[in-house]
Amino acid sequence: MQRTFNMWLRYLAFGTIVCVCSCTEEHANLVANQDKNIDILEELRLLRKMVVENRMLITKQETELKTVKRELEETKRNCHCGSTFDEKKITAKKVEVPQKKATLIRRGRIIPPTSHDGPVAFYGYMTTAMTNIGGHHTLIFDVIKTNSGNGLHHSTGVFTAPSSGLYVFTWTIREFDNSYHSVELVVNGQEVGALYQHAGPGEDDMSSTTVVIHVNEGEDVFLRTKMDHN
Repeated sequence: MQRTFNMWLRYLAFGTIVCVCSCTEEHANLVANQDKNIDILEELRLLRKMVVENRMLITKQETELKTVKRELEETKRNCHCGSTFDEKKITAKKVEVPQKKATLIRRGRIIPPTSHDGPVAFYGYMTTAMTNIGGHHTLIFDVIKTNSGNGLHHSTGVFTAPSSGLYVFTWTIREFDNSYHSVELVVNGQEVGALYQHAGPGEDDMSSTTVVIHVNEGEDVFLRTKMDHN
């Protein structure tokens, strides 16, 4: 009877742990979905703003075009050149239409124009451990403390360079209790640096590395696991 009671308590405790883990996972998924919705709403806001600006620009250009037409008609009426009148000598005012950078659509996400004149910097990290994630898994930071220039995309983990220049990328891996991982930095589809880390039984170790590289405006930069050593 005592053994049966102990086994029943163990089953009850195991069921409680499963329930807590399931609730935690559902909460994490809910937070991730909320972050994606925030990104989508922000992108829609930027697109609406661009549409309004373009409409105002078109209205302005139409008004200037009408003014040019009126000036041309007035010039024709006041000219007394007879049959020698040459309309080609009348140069109409040139209407300049500024060319705005088109919004890019890359890898299923909307990217607003990236031109940026101020400082560019970002800092983020992951708060949860990952195991058995395999190769070519893009790392997504669930906490982003700094994102000057808005180059880092929250839901994909991809940094899109707002301007061309020399960039410094530093990342750190923490491993513990007989585990190992390798992470590579990818710039414009090419691996430019990697970091390997292994922790023995009972150990808790960290490693960091840095890459200095020129990145052109609009190019993508991200961290992902390597195909081997994971």
